[in-house]
Formats: sequence, structure tokens, C-alpha cells
Amino acid sequence: MHLYNSQDGKWHSEYMAKCKKLSNEQLRFIQQDCREAVQANPESSKVGQYLDESHYCAMELIRRRAGK
Repeated sequence: MHLYNSQDGKWHSEYMAKCKKLSNEQLRFIQQDCREAVQANPESSKVGQYLDESHYCAMELIRRRAGK
């Protein structure tokens, strides 16, 4: 997997593809874990990545609910 800060955007597409392979339970766990990490250390250099991870998990859950 590409690095988050690689600036080529590949991390994002790879992570979205990874989300399609995870269970709903795993996606919800990642969302919660990311929320807790951001709350615990909002000044972390990884906050953007955690927010993106949480967002991509939410996008996948919404896609599944919509039946796509």
C-alpha cells in the first residue's frame, strides 16, 4: 500500500478498495477507532489520515445500504 503522504493519490484509491473487502463490523470499528484517535490527539500529524479512513469507511457502508 502506498503511503498516505505520497502525494500521488494512490493511497486513497487503495484504501477505498480495501474497504470493499471489510465486513460492516470492521468498517464500524475503524470509524470508531479513528474518532477516538482524533479526540485523543487532535494535533497529531495523522489526523487527516484518520479522518479520511473514517470517511471512506462511511462511504462504503452507505454504498452497501444503497445496494450498489
